[in-house]
Amino acid sequence: MASKDSADMANEHDNLTVDVRGEVCPGPLLKAVEAMKSALNGQSVELLTDFLPAVLTVTNAALKDKWDIQVKRRGINQWALILTKSTESSDGN
Repeated sequence: MASKDSADMANEHDNLTVDVRGEVCPGPLLKAVEAMKSALNGQSVELLTDFLPAVLTVTNAALKDKWDIQVKRRGINQWALILTKSTESSDGN
């Protein structure tokens, strides 16, 4: 079990996954913002949703806080938003 240290280290920086499929706003936005606040620099939050307005509201909130955003379509009416905390502007507002 000597390799446990490297496995634990990798897991510390894995994506935070927030599955809000089946939920409508404001739930997805509130859960995304909570996950974004707990993310480490360089860590990503993956939001899984099937509610298009959540894609728009979470994207707007992430842009406001200068997060990098990728939107991926995962099927009919399903999306994954990959939000990555920017390492550029950790203190500059």
